[in-house]
Amino acid sequence: MRARQLVLAAVVVAGLAGAAWWLLDRQATGERPEAGRLLPGFDQRIEAIDTIEVRVAGATPRVRIEKRDGQWVMPDRDGWPANQREVSRALFRLAEARRIEPKTRNPALHARLGVEDITAPEAKGAELRLAGGGDPVTLVVGNNHPSLGGSYVRLGDEPQAWLLDEDIGPAREPTDWLDRRLLDIPMARIEEVRVAPAGARAFRLSRVDDRFSLDGRPPTAMTDPDAGNGTAGFTDQLPFDDLATDTGTEATQVVDFIGVDGVAVRIAAWRDERGTWARLSATLDEAQALAWFEQADAAAAEQAANDADSADAGAGDEGATDGAGADAAASDAASEASAGDARGDVTKSPAERVAALRAKVDGWQASFEGRQFLLPPYKAAPLMRSRNDYLAGTR
Repeated sequence: MRARQLVLAAVVVAGLAGAAWWLLDRQATGERPEAGRLLPGFDQRIEAIDTIEVRVAGATPRVRIEKRDGQWVMPDRDGWPANQREVSRALFRLAEARRIEPKTRNPALHARLGVEDITAPEAKGAELRLAGGGDPVTLVVGNNHPSLGGSYVRLGDEPQAWLLDEDIGPAREPTDWLDRRLLDIPMARIEEVRVAPAGARAFRLSRVDDRFSLDGRPPTAMTDPDAGNGTAGFTDQLPFDDLATDTGTEATQVVDFIGVDGVAVRIAAWRDERGTWARLSATLDEAQALAWFEQADAAAAEQAANDADSADAGAGDEGATDGAGADAAASDAASEASAGDARGDVTKSPAERVAALRAKVDGWQASFEGRQFLLPPYKAAPLMRSRNDYLAGTR
């Protein structure tokens, strides 16, 4: 009986202690905030946001993105376009983020979650600032939950920290926000590559059968028969890692990519402690472009006539199977797709397509002007090959 009374008394004491703690907590902090959208109504002002900033320890500005004429650009990267899709995704995630659990309100504990005041020299979080369409929004984004993955955040100067259901941590490197697409000319459009190393013998890579080979030699004379293709494919979906205002540094290797369609791109490259930099320029020979489009159209018309004759001849072939017909149709579709890619928009005349190509080349040149670009190592390596790098045996 005594033991039962002791247990009952212990339960009562624990309950009273818990109630007392709860009351003290309510008195100290007031009503606990409710879960819900982190930024109610933010989805209605996404299109009006015109400035995004990321600051790190010491309130150091790290990233700034501005919307100009409807396009996100990066002022500290010479006004180069930001990755529009990634910026939109970041804003969408922020609009969708929900508070799922209140955490500490004690500033002394904020550092454990990475949401301490960003002015602290050792602050681990990042401050995200957004402006446009209403009152500015400021968030301190800290660590991610180790298993749930959502971010810990504080809104403005509020002491209350929250766990979100989304990872909204902003990228802290400016290059992570850049639109890194620089150029896209498929290797199929390249006719010849001319390489002029500083202080060394110039050479060229041209097509021999299905490979680009050195100075017209057979591919078997190359150390790697595919090395020429690796260089000729440099302009295919060319990205960059960073950019800066052109310093005028003298190039150690100049490479000209000559296209079958009259497009020519020059890459003047050099190396420093960060890697391989390049300045680019693009030109168009309109007469060659017009002749190429006309020739491509004529070849396509001849191919279409031959296909029609073959189809008429095969219509009476009773031995043809459905499978063979499907294979032929697939082959024709592939040929047509390839021809369409080469000829451009076939609903337009060759002259109109030349004008469109001129606009593209002029756009490239405008984006290249006065800038230098840091190339990814995997792209820079084939660009900087010497003549000896291509040859096997005798040099």
